[in-house]
Amino acid sequence: QAVTGLVFRAPTSGRYYGRPGPDKPVFVEAGTELSPGATVCLLEVMKSFHRVTYDGARAKVREVLVADGADVNQGDPLLALDPA
Repeated sequence: QAVTGLVFRAPTSGRYYGRPGPDKPVFVEAGTELSPGATVCLLEVMKSFHRVTYDGARAKVREVLVADGADVNQGDPLLALDPA
């Protein structure tokens, strides 16, 4: 799907997890305000989990573009963003 505007892309390939554990709240959802250093998701690569943090200008999440547990490739759009 084509995404317009600001987009946060996967820094590496892996399996996307939007929360730290099955019974934990999501890191980000529509309406979340992001500032630099905020955790966006975890990416599982070869059985190890990598915390993905946001490093852009302040922004608000418009839409989470991937399902929890989905495999993503480097450069895939993860979040549609609006300027904060």
